[in-house]
This record gives sequence, structure tokens and C-alpha cells, in this order.
Amino acid sequence: MFEKIRQKIFSPFKTKSADYRAEKIQIFPFANLSNNLAFSTSVIGNYQNYEEAYFTSVDISTAIDLIAHFAVTEFQFSGSEQDIKKAEMFAREMKLRTRLINDIRTMLIYGNAYEYLADSEIEIEMQFLNPKNVKVRIDEYGDVVAYVYSVAGEENDLQPERVLHFAYGKIGNSPYGYSLIHQVYNLLKLKQKLELMAAVLAYKMGHPLLHAKVKNPAMIPEVEKVLQNRVQTNYDATNVEDQIAIVNQIVTDDAVDLNAISSQLDLRGLVEMIQYLQGQIDKALKVPRVFYGEPEGSNRATSYNQLKTFSLFLQSLRSAIKEELEAKLFPLLGLDVEIEFEEIVIEDEMIWGELAVKLYEAGIIDTDEARDLIGYPPLEEEQ
Repeated sequence: MFEKIRQKIFSPFKTKSADYRAEKIQIFPFANLSNNLAFSTSVIGNYQNYEEAYFTSVDISTAIDLIAHFAVTEFQFSGSEQDIKKAEMFAREMKLRTRLINDIRTMLIYGNAYEYLADSEIEIEMQFLNPKNVKVRIDEYGDVVAYVYSVAGEENDLQPERVLHFAYGKIGNSPYGYSLIHQVYNLLKLKQKLELMAAVLAYKMGHPLLHAKVKNPAMIPEVEKVLQNRVQTNYDATNVEDQIAIVNQIVTDDAVDLNAISSQLDLRGLVEMIQYLQGQIDKALKVPRVFYGEPEGSNRATSYNQLKTFSLFLQSLRSAIKEELEAKLFPLLGLDVEIEFEEIVIEDEMIWGELAVKLYEAGIIDTDEARDLIGYPPLEEEQ
């Protein structure tokens, strides 16, 4: 793909001068939003951090994948019959829906996703640009002059009208969006540390230290050896319960006095802190917990508001896609069409039925409240 791009853009898209300062043009390496870890390094460093978070965090990967698939629903084109047919043919050839899902996922991870509109045998072809290799060059007023794409150490200037730029969360006149992961990056790292600490504490509470008092000092090495071998691990064992085992019982006479050293650490408080951080992460990642199979909210109004908010968020992502396609892609194809994505119906009775079941099973609502959630009367009235 890179060779194809190089051949097409090497010479036609060069600017008049390479002296960017003389032209009063700046290259912004990235939007400097804060001093936290996510934005304290270079562009590639930021992107690598976000990649790691996506591939290692179940919270992030699940949320972003759900958002991407919910945002890019089935779509249709509106316009003249001839233009619609041509647009549908292009969408099939480019596998447009799959590409857009990937673009949304990429945009949420990196903050930016780019598609180059290259000339090809089918007139126009969409080529994915790696966000790590793209810089946006703007003029003194913040208008995009070119997208600078680096391939094999060579920088190529791409005309703005030839690049679909899907950006999430742009601020002011910054040419870049910022990653959805940015808001949860530090919270996620803290949560991971606390989870590790909680696991260590739980292990220690399950296998407390023993203090042995012996009357005969000569017995100390023997008693110490028994205590050291009391807990053994075998993580290659097939059964989980066999991976950590107490392999012997300690039997002594009155010459040895054993006492367990109780832990003063607050494991419950640690778990509550993890739950608090989880709630903050869930809010930042936008996806209602009900989509993970976990009930959220205690009545239909609350649940409706959560789903409505999520729907509005998805609509903002669809708008970003729609505007870029209609401003750049369709005119380049010579088409006068609009793209419309199918809406997620919030009032769908199936959603409310599943929600009522989850809330009832979790003990949050009783039978009559569950029936009320889906529009059924209380049992007494029905009888």
C-alpha cells in the first residue's frame, strides 16, 4: 500500500517551499492538553500508551468496540436514483461499513483516523493512513494546509481535500483530536495498581503469617522449616484449587506455641476505592453498564436517560463521519448524495424487557416494579 501511495503523491502535492517558518506555517506535534502521563511524551509515545491500554484493558477494549459497532449501523443513501446506485456500488467495493467501524475504533483510540482518497482503476480508492505517521500542517489562522504523511523516512504532503480526517474531541483550533482513552488513562493505571494490591492482600489474608514460640532454642530451625514449607504453589496444576495449597498440618505439644499474625490492612476499603474508580472509568467511556450485562438504574426514566445520553454520543460520532464523507468523498466521486445511518430505537420493548430482567435478577427491583418497567400492571391488578 505504501508503494502505491508514494507513486501517486510524491510530486503533485508538494508545497511551494519547504521553509515553513517563512510561510508562517506551523507543524503541531500534538494538542498539549495536560501534563499527565498520557500527554507528557511525543505523538508516537502517546499513541503507544493508548495502544497498550486498548490491548491490555478489558474496560477500554470492550467500550471502544461496542461504541464503534453501535455508531456505524446499517446506512442508506439519498439523492437521485443514478447517484444512489453508484454510491452503493462504491460502498460494496470499498466494504465501507467495515472500514468506517475501523475508522471509529481508530479515532477513539488515537483521537484521529485518516483515509486517503487515491486515484485508482475504480476512479477513487480509500487507503487507510496510519495515524502514527500523520502530522497536520496548518497556517497562522489554523486552517489545514496539508496532511504530512511519512513513509519509509520520506514526508509526503497530501492535499486536505484528499484526506478524510475523523477527529474525536477537537478543542478550539487544534488540528488534532484527542483519544477517548486520555480521560481514563491515569484512573485506569491507578485501578490496575489497586487491583494488584487487593490480590496480594487477599492472598496474604488467606495464608496469614504464623508466629511460633518454642521453649527449646534448638527446635527453632526445625519449626521454621515446617512453617516455610506450609504453603506451596504449583501454577501448572490443571485445577485452580491445586495451584496454591497448604501441604501439611502443624501438630505440636506444649513446647511450641503457634499464633496467626492478623492483618490490619483494610481490604474492604480498598475494594470500595476500586469500585469508585470503576464508576469514574465507566462514565468517561460513555457506555451504559446495561450493555455489559450489568443492571444500572432503578426505574424506566433513569434507564431511558442513560440510553438517550449514549444515543446522543453515538449521533455525534455519526455526524463526524457524515460530514467528512459528504464534504470530500462524494464530491470527488461526482455524486450528489447524503448518507443516513439507521437509528438505535431507545423505546424498543426488547431493550426494556432485557433491562427489567437484569434489574429483577440483581435484586434492585421487585416483580411489580419489573412489570411496570415494561408497561405491565401489578400482579394484583391483573388478577
